[in-house]
This record gives sequence, C-alpha cells and structure tokens, in this order.
Amino acid sequence: MAHPAVIPVIIILVLVIVLVLTGYIFDPIVSLPSLFIIGYLSYRMVYVILKTRHRDIYTYIGKIGEVERDITPGHTGFVRVEGEIWEAISDENIHKGESVVVLERRGLKLVVKRADTFEGNKTRQAN
Repeated sequence: MAHPAVIPVIIILVLVIVLVLTGYIFDPIVSLPSLFIIGYLSYRMVYVILKTRHRDIYTYIGKIGEVERDITPGHTGFVRVEGEIWEAISDENIHKGESVVVLERRGLKLVVKRADTFEGNKTRQAN
C-alpha cells in the first residue's frame, strides 16, 4: 500500500497545474482559498488514514451468532454474526437456530462453539 500522503500530494499538484494552466495561479482571490481548502482536506484525509490503518473492524472473536445451517464435525455450516453470514466449523454438532460463540477466524471461516457450553466453561473457570 502506498504511503498515506501520496494521494493528497497528487491532488495538490493537480490543483496547482490547473491553476497555472487557467491563469488563476496569480489571482490570490482564487488560488489562496483553493489551496487552503485542498490543504485542509488533505490533512484530514491523511489523519483518518493514519488513525484507522491498523484497526481491525472485522473482529468477531467472542461475538454471539446464530446457526443458519447445521454444523457437524468435519463439515462446514453457516452462522449469522452481526447480520453477516459466515461459513463456520466446529468440533461438535450444532443445529440450526442454536446460539454459538466465535472462538477464532481462519481465513473466511469462523471456528464456533455452542454458546451454552461456552458459558458453562466460563462459569467453571471463574470458580
């Protein structure tokens, strides 16, 4: 991925070229506000890119979902987590309509466990 400042620099260069070609580069009433607006927008764009660059918005570990298609050991099924349908695997039989907890994500598959057994393990570990 390119450095986050590349896009704003290209935009500013294009604006300067347009101002030079149209002859408005020497008109401060047009050029100064244009450069100020583009500079501010570029700053905001770089700021947002840097702030959100390392954030993983697709973290499903620990989230509760509902089984859409039965999951059996060795075979995949489907679960709905936060409104999205994912292919899922499990080491236990889980039937349609049951609640599951996401343990991990392997590529485009979620590893899930029945929610009631997960809560039971959590309670036993707390005691």
